Amino acid sequence: MNKILIAFTSGIILGILFAPAKGKHTRKKIANLGNGCKDGWNKLTDKLAGKIDTIRDGVDNIAYTAVEKIEGMQFDTPERTI
Repeated sequence: MNKILIAFTSGIILGILFAPAKGKHTRKKIANLGNGCKDGWNKLTDKLAGKIDTIRDGVDNIAYTAVEKIEGMQFDTPERTI
């Protein structure tokens, strides 16, 4: 997937560089493209970070529940008399 994204972005940049436009306009197009890629990357990483946090919270809840059950089992065992 990364190779496809890199190839696509490279193709766009090369197309812009070889398009008949003034240098100022070409540089502005490349800057806009870079900013768009950066914004997209930031949104993607934020979304992934949110999902990772959700998974972490779920695992913490499961671990907490397991610890509570184990602690409850320790006190519920009958005492042995000799």
